[in-house]
Amino acid sequence: MKRLLTSGGLIALTLAAAALAFAAPSPSPTPTPAPSPSRTPVQVEDLSADQIMINAEKATRAHAHPYFITYEMHEIFDHHWQREIDDYRVWYRGDGKGLMQSINKDHWGRADTYFGYPFPSAPDNDILLYATPDPALTPPPSASPGPLASGATAPPVISVQPVVGDRYYSVKLVAIEDYNGKPVYHLAMHALRDERAHPWKDLWIDATTFDVLRAHAHASGSKGPGTGTLDATVEFEQVGQYWLVAHAIGDGEVHVGPFGDSGHYEYTFHDFGFPATIPDWYFDPKAFKQHH
Repeated sequence: MKRLLTSGGLIALTLAAAALAFAAPSPSPTPTPAPSPSRTPVQVEDLSADQIMINAEKATRAHAHPYFITYEMHEIFDHHWQREIDDYRVWYRGDGKGLMQSINKDHWGRADTYFGYPFPSAPDNDILLYATPDPALTPPPSASPGPLASGATAPPVISVQPVVGDRYYSVKLVAIEDYNGKPVYHLAMHALRDERAHPWKDLWIDATTFDVLRAHAHASGSKGPGTGTLDATVEFEQVGQYWLVAHAIGDGEVHVGPFGDSGHYEYTFHDFGFPATIPDWYFDPKAFKQHH
């Protein structure tokens, strides 16, 4: 049931919709829960919610992405009042391929090994997945002022103020808050159309850099006869020149007909490395066996 709730199952599916997947193993100390942002007033630029979102998307596009990342991941899985803790070493390549290997070995000296996209998510995963440059749009020609009915000339257009909104969400500025000592814009989000494809509900955005510091999603999905939901919170931090996932916490629930189950997940990412290259055989199960 853990794997149903995690990497191969419905919660992974709902997490994929949320741009994450809380369903895997990892190493590190127990992640500290994200502190609740306080409502301490701070002096920051007075911007509309749409403009804050646009600035956050621009900041996301500007993030550098390393092609190779190594890291450790610590996983905590609470299920039926029992807690499992796993630690993994991960090698990741920018084309989406990864190798995850448990740091803990079994009685025969073997370590659980997984190939493919690392779960719950690669640490360079920007949650604004659609934040890629918009295609160049040719603005419609502006109408030239025509003569008025009286024959008088229309007044000249002094300026044009475009109004731009997010393509996927309506956004609202909840408050300007103090989050971990930084002033942040707290945006509430509502999907304009497909909530499964766009499950983010809240963003906490640095009021100076416009980087997303924290994000909250409520995702849902289905596979065959089963349905699942996930409530997830993700935190980011600067690691060198990169903006990476630091913590992820999720509560998942799965229902298959009259049967249901749930689990709580916590992930901490740490000990990052950015090698110039990683051998191809790390990502090929057959080749990997030949080297071990």
